[in-house]
Amino acid sequence: MTTARLLVLGVWVCGVTLLSGHLALTWRAETPPAPEAAFFEGLEYEETPLLHVPIIANGEVQGYVAAQFVFTADARTLRQMTVKPHPYVRDEALRAIYSNANVDFSRLERADIDAVLKSVKAGVNGRLGGDLVKDVLVKEFNYVRKDQLRG
Repeated sequence: MTTARLLVLGVWVCGVTLLSGHLALTWRAETPPAPEAAFFEGLEYEETPLLHVPIIANGEVQGYVAAQFVFTADARTLRQMTVKPHPYVRDEALRAIYSNANVDFSRLERADIDAVLKSVKAGVNGRLGGDLVKDVLVKEFNYVRKDQLRG
């Protein structure tokens, strides 16, 4: 008789375990998952490679401007773009520095860097057809005279 009771008790424990497992799984399956909190994407900072721009005066190279820029853009838009804006930022920066006749790098004075940065931003956004680049910042900006270069 003890063996029969032990057998019934074992079957009952197995049945309760299976039923509770089944109920727990179906209860969780019917509960909709909690909605994911929207991830704040905001602006993303992207760096351009170091840019070397030759400065030409009187028909010869006087030196080089070494510049590196950081630009901000909407993170979601950057991920969706097939063409990245980095080459455009670099090209516009080169054009803005190379064609700026107002700055005489042989006699360095304060340059209107804000005008250069606004020109880069406007040029990139114009070429990409929208307001992608929110701001352009200077990470590095140096001038090296030709006689300071190593041979």
